[in-house]
Amino acid sequence: MAAEIGGLKIGDEEMVMKAFKKAGELGIPVAVHAEDWAMLREKEEKLKLEGCNSIEAFLEVHSEKAEVEAVKKLVKIVKQTNVQTHLCHLTTRKGLEILVEAKRAELPLTCEVTPHHLFLSIDDLKKIGTLAVTVPPFREKADQKALWFGIRKGWIDIIASDHAPHFLTEKKVDDVWSVKVGVPGLETTLPLLLTEVNNGRLAIKDLVRLTSEKPAEIFDLNGKGKLENGMDADLVVVDLHREFKIDASNFHSKAKFSPFDGWKVKGKPVKTFVNGILIMDEDSIIAKPGTGKVLKKGCRGN
Repeated sequence: MAAEIGGLKIGDEEMVMKAFKKAGELGIPVAVHAEDWAMLREKEEKLKLEGCNSIEAFLEVHSEKAEVEAVKKLVKIVKQTNVQTHLCHLTTRKGLEILVEAKRAELPLTCEVTPHHLFLSIDDLKKIGTLAVTVPPFREKADQKALWFGIRKGWIDIIASDHAPHFLTEKKVDDVWSVKVGVPGLETTLPLLLTEVNNGRLAIKDLVRLTSEKPAEIFDLNGKGKLENGMDADLVVVDLHREFKIDASNFHSKAKFSPFDGWKVKGKPVKTFVNGILIMDEDSIIAKPGTGKVLKKGCRGN
């Protein structure tokens, strides 16, 4: 809802409604980034004309209100179409409250949060700078607290990495409007969450539900999400007691940076199996490229 992608005019409510109805006819869930397109464009254009290109200006554009208004519009669309809809990277307390009310009304809505919104705030963004610029941006500490509360209450369905790999040169720029938004989360998500398991903030069974079971259920990934007979043998072996520092320079991703660089964590994935094939062993990728497959709704991975 924040940008026009693939020919869908986000500002055209009739076109958006048609797109949702078509997805419903095909039985396909819709995943949505909830920020109001019109509000973003209007505010960004104004600040650019005024020569504002700071982190503070970016936060003013990608405000709490931009998310809240988009969530309200989304709920309205789902009421009219009854299409299964998933709200990606929710960040605000008010947005969560609207979603919870919609869930209580039994609308087919699910949602996710990211580790960077759970662990980092606006204060961190201002300290780190453009390396931490993402959309939606980090929020106030009160919003962080609300997201953790939503996890404990079972209102939040998924914790997702929102992995966005960029080269360091794409992040280290002087003009905030030229920054490639997003942070890498692929290699930090599990260690950060395992640390919270060790701290008693998150139960291991809830970690499994939030990162495996619910994603497979919501997106209808047959054979995925559980360890049962007849399911694909997707396994992550973790050492809950292994302590280490996150070192972004050693990431396998092209993104050699992280807002969590240097953080001490406890809990490390040491082996990864995809359909029974050993892919990662003690930080080394040992499988050949092409071993995995893109997963589609209702399809088994091999």
